[in-house]
Amino acid sequence: MDKHNIFYGKEAYTVHTYQPDFDIESAVLHELSYMIHMREQFHAHPELSGREHETSQTVLHELQKAGIEDARIIADTGVTGLIRGALPGPVLLLRADMDALPLTEQYSCSYTSQTPGVMHACGHDGHTANLLGVARILQAHRNCLRGTIRLAFQPAEEGDGGAARMIEAGILHNPHVDYALGLHVAGGLPQGYIGLRHGECSASCDDFTITIHGKGGHGSRPSDCISPIQMGVSIISQIQDYVYHKRADGDGVVLTFGQFQSGHNPNVIPDTAELKGTLRTYNEKKRQDILETLQHILTASETIYGGTCQLHVVPFSPVCINDDAVTSRVESILRHHMADRIQLITMERGSGSEDFAYFSAAVPSCFYYTGIYDKEPVFGHNPDFHWDSHALQYMAESMLTLVYYFAG
Repeated sequence: MDKHNIFYGKEAYTVHTYQPDFDIESAVLHELSYMIHMREQFHAHPELSGREHETSQTVLHELQKAGIEDARIIADTGVTGLIRGALPGPVLLLRADMDALPLTEQYSCSYTSQTPGVMHACGHDGHTANLLGVARILQAHRNCLRGTIRLAFQPAEEGDGGAARMIEAGILHNPHVDYALGLHVAGGLPQGYIGLRHGECSASCDDFTITIHGKGGHGSRPSDCISPIQMGVSIISQIQDYVYHKRADGDGVVLTFGQFQSGHNPNVIPDTAELKGTLRTYNEKKRQDILETLQHILTASETIYGGTCQLHVVPFSPVCINDDAVTSRVESILRHHMADRIQLITMERGSGSEDFAYFSAAVPSCFYYTGIYDKEPVFGHNPDFHWDSHALQYMAESMLTLVYYFAG
């Protein structure tokens, strides 16, 4: 028989070529109706970041029903569990995020959101249902599983630091996690396509608020006032000009202002203004440079106009970086074992952010994308976002294939 090296650990060793004792595609098809049912249940009852109480209890109950070890709540509204394989191998973390978005769903179906103003518009309902199905299959076939699987059903991906909180709560220890895998639905890819990228796969994200204090007064006497609106317009213009210059080098800096709030009357110059925006980069040095430049612009505006400015930055996530060795391993497995089932493509680097980045910063990791559209692309964070649940088949097959062949 052919022999090759085990992938994990500091020292590789030789084993006989491995093959699981069941057919992954058949096992997924057997679980598909369950996964679709769970996805529809989560979709109909979405919960916002940090409030995933019903979702986490449902996930916990499903893990306990499946007999999964160490099934428990972690980091307030997250859930974890442990699946120990009968064969030696690495500890591999599998992650699915669970939270929804503050949007009112416009698409009508049998499982449309029943929670006013909240919907699953980013596919996290599918991620959670997929990992539940994967967990049930792994638990049923522990006899041919090499290594241990740490399940991470993560809360608060959409802006409240859920991944970081799970790490702080100790999810990477007892046992020590060697590697991590995560996936995300891709509305721009058709079903059967998987997108993969070495290195940076999503941008860092910082949300920021600029509070400007001027001197209000009557609109007929602007010379007696310090207009926070005029200061805000100048600040936006200067930082956008600077960012445009930085983007010219192809290093992908995006700075967007989404809110500018000030005043209530057309003939009154207000006392204050508030600007809110987001900064996305692929380079920590450039991120710091942009934030420092923004502060310099605020200081200069104070000198020019006479008002005051305060900058408050809330980091959302660092750059999500796929480890080269792990990503090469993922690519090799998918090409070798799923070539007849999927089309593997290289993803373009996008400016979206993903807090799986905290896992990828802590352990060697790979984050990949699975296509979900049937007839035409769909776009997340949109009140009309919808997709065919049968795409779960490719999510589950790819994740299970990676798990069973990852060790070598």
